[in-house]
Amino acid sequence: MVHSLTGQLLVASSLVTDPMYTGGVCLIVHHDENDLIGVMLNRPLKPTPEAIDMMIGESSHQKKSAFDAKESLVSRTRKPGNQRTESRSQADNDLGNPTPWNVLHFGGPLSGPVVAVHPIRQYGDVETGQGIYLAAQKHLLEHLVREHEGPCRLIVGHLGWEIDQLREEMDQGYWHILPATAETVFSPAPEMWPRIIRQATSGSLARWIGVKEIPQAADLN
Repeated sequence: MVHSLTGQLLVASSLVTDPMYTGGVCLIVHHDENDLIGVMLNRPLKPTPEAIDMMIGESSHQKKSAFDAKESLVSRTRKPGNQRTESRSQADNDLGNPTPWNVLHFGGPLSGPVVAVHPIRQYGDVETGQGIYLAAQKHLLEHLVREHEGPCRLIVGHLGWEIDQLREEMDQGYWHILPATAETVFSPAPEMWPRIIRQATSGSLARWIGVKEIPQAADLN
């Protein structure tokens, strides 16, 4: 991997059987010479608004930023194709008709601050795709939660890979790569993977055999 994958989506292939990752779409938010950090986009949880406010307050006291969690990256040794996982959250209860801000998303099993993925440049700590920004600072999160009415994802937890580890998983066919777009990132969670897997699979096969595009490639996924 020569070029940065920041701003790319990792789309789980049909080979993935671990329920943590099956049908998953992960946004890469950081990539350096050693490690990558990403957040799952389509794993909604449903805590109360009060619980979300409390988590935002607690995250402001953490010393680590969303991009400074390398000590936890090395702890992720599971492969997405052959492992079982525990329940993602006890907060996965039914709130009836949740608003965007009483739905929290599970970003991955590694701990870290609550972050928001959103489309507003002035409230972003970093751009993670064209027109897609990530915020981790408390004042940015508070503004987004209390005032922003547009598309946004509030996420807790993250995923991490060492470079060689992700390369191995990709070689084994567990992940497809697709550029992140606002349309995809902010699409409804249940629709996200089904609507992009055909495009993601087509792109992977095209790269593997050295052609520009393979229409209808999802039938081979």
